[in-house]
Amino acid sequence: MKNKRMTNINRIIFKIHFFVLSFVILNYLVQLITNFGINSSLIFILKLLIYVSGFTLFFLNRKPFKKLAVYYFYYFISILTGILFYIFGGIFLGILTSIFLKLVYPKEIKYQKENLKVYSSFNGFLGACCQYEIVENKLLIFEKYYGIIKIEGQLESLKSDIKLLNNKVQYKHKVINFKGETKIETDTVEKIELE
Repeated sequence: MKNKRMTNINRIIFKIHFFVLSFVILNYLVQLITNFGINSSLIFILKLLIYVSGFTLFFLNRKPFKKLAVYYFYYFISILTGILFYIFGGIFLGILTSIFLKLVYPKEIKYQKENLKVYSSFNGFLGACCQYEIVENKLLIFEKYYGIIKIEGQLESLKSDIKLLNNKVQYKHKVINFKGETKIETDTVEKIELE
């Protein structure tokens, strides 16, 4: 009786896992082709569901061992390296965690005004700085992806203004110059090509 119930639970989690995984992959492909996709926050929640269900299925399929458990091992090792990196830190664990969690790492909103959002791109815990994705909200749960911009230094949302003009990003921000002991702040407007 207990084995039958475990088999039913296993089957339900299996269906949820692969249905959500298929949906996320389909969303990614549609976004590549049309530049439209589901809101990043919703996709992040679905990715968490994939990782948690994969982690759970790893333990449900260990005994008796099934070949599919090798696939589920990815989710187990991803979560394990993330926890170890959080506890111990270090370059090796940082690189491993970056590799395993790149797919699920949430996009951080660096700038938001009206329908325009700017996300910081995740390049790993030891990756290069200052690459940002430009998107626009459409119909509550959708986003239109415009491209990536690279800027020097961190984007400061309180001191910046970003607008889309003819497939270029107009980026207005303050630049600080030091002359002697005097600090001079000036407004600068840059037009950056979208990649």
